[in-house]
Amino acid sequence: MQAYKNTRKSDMYAPYGKCPACGWSGRDWGFKYRNLCKRCHTQWRKEQAEERRKNKLPNTTVEITEGIVVTEHVHNRLRLKAKRKVGDTASYWLARFIPVIAVVGTMHLIDSVKENGNSDQTIFGIMFGGLFLAVASYCIFNSVWVRKIEEKTANLANDRQQKIQEQQRFYASSEWRLVREQVIQEQGHVCQECRRRITTDYDLTVDHIKPRSKFPELALDKSNLQVLCRRCNSAKGVTYNEASITNQVTASF
Repeated sequence: MQAYKNTRKSDMYAPYGKCPACGWSGRDWGFKYRNLCKRCHTQWRKEQAEERRKNKLPNTTVEITEGIVVTEHVHNRLRLKAKRKVGDTASYWLARFIPVIAVVGTMHLIDSVKENGNSDQTIFGIMFGGLFLAVASYCIFNSVWVRKIEEKTANLANDRQQKIQEQQRFYASSEWRLVREQVIQEQGHVCQECRRRITTDYDLTVDHIKPRSKFPELALDKSNLQVLCRRCNSAKGVTYNEASITNQVTASF
């Protein structure tokens, strides 16, 4: 049984009950909600929010290339990454400078034509020609730059699709499932980061200490695996603590 840690006076009037999740019994205002203690009810709400986020369907999808469809959010992220990789090319700067030069040159030409006393039709023709040159130059050079961005976005989407398919094959393999069960049996249902006991299968994950994307040779090495709750696993991402890895290797010897 867990020790009762609440010390607020208001808990004296809280409903009495026994939490079916952790087994603690006593007075807790959390028993007003789904018959769970406050701590377990908070964890339940987090799991429900994660489940809704996981099952939430995207509002819009974008087909980048044939057979590759992503959400609008992923498409925007890939496009920003493509812009950073392509950078400001010569066509990008030409699309910005040539229209400005064309407009400024047209204005000076119109002033000189007015001083010579030419007709309004000549002035209108020069104005129309300068405006056409500015718009045409921007459209041509900017389209070249945008085409490079689209090609780079398609390449990034293709690489992303291949990584997803490779991950699906790996995590569906019998070798990974066997090693995963062995790690869970050895380490138990306890998060190695926050030391919290994991009570649901959905919250139970087996994490690569050194990321599999950077160290593929350690993908099935049990010394590189640890049990984490979903929250700690998401917070860790693909980063790893070199000091903690060094301590684990030293302790193994």
